[in-house]
Amino acid sequence: MMEMLKKLSRAAQVVLAAAVLYLIFSFFDWQQVSFAGITAGVTEWHGIGVLAGLLVIALIGWEVARLFQPGIELGPLTPGLVSVGLALLLLVFTVITFLTHSTARHWPAWLGLLLSAVIAGAAISRAKAEGVELPDMSAKGSKADAGQDSGGSSPTPPAAGASSQPDEAPPSAPDATQDPGA
Repeated sequence: MMEMLKKLSRAAQVVLAAAVLYLIFSFFDWQQVSFAGITAGVTEWHGIGVLAGLLVIALIGWEVARLFQPGIELGPLTPGLVSVGLALLLLVFTVITFLTHSTARHWPAWLGLLLSAVIAGAAISRAKAEGVELPDMSAKGSKADAGQDSGGSSPTPPAAGASSQPDEAPPSAPDATQDPGA
């Protein structure tokens, strides 16, 4: 088992280790209040945080499955793309949990937010190293591709030989300043 972990890329090791740490810290109090020696708290496993917890379990399961069966096929989805999708969903739901559980926020919430960002970054880095083509989400890339990938929403050029000007000008109306009898 340890040999298999050593054979993984650095990004894959980071994804797996950070996901396990995230799962552990999800059971710590993300919100905590202390008064007169009594401490009460709420873990991430409350409200929308349950989805983030389930996503990290799914991500760990997926990464372990990739570890033991490297040739997993999911139709058009590559294993790297699935990892990135799970990691990005984990990041999104962790941010939502972090923002909605803002009252009496405790240090594990900050650590969970940091770990989810590290997981997403490492998963993206790993996917790029594996040759997964991720969409270009930069403003420059989307503007340049907008005319090419619009699927017919841009105006079509006129047919060859067709002119945008009419061949003959329509007859003009008689000038009102001229005398019709003259």
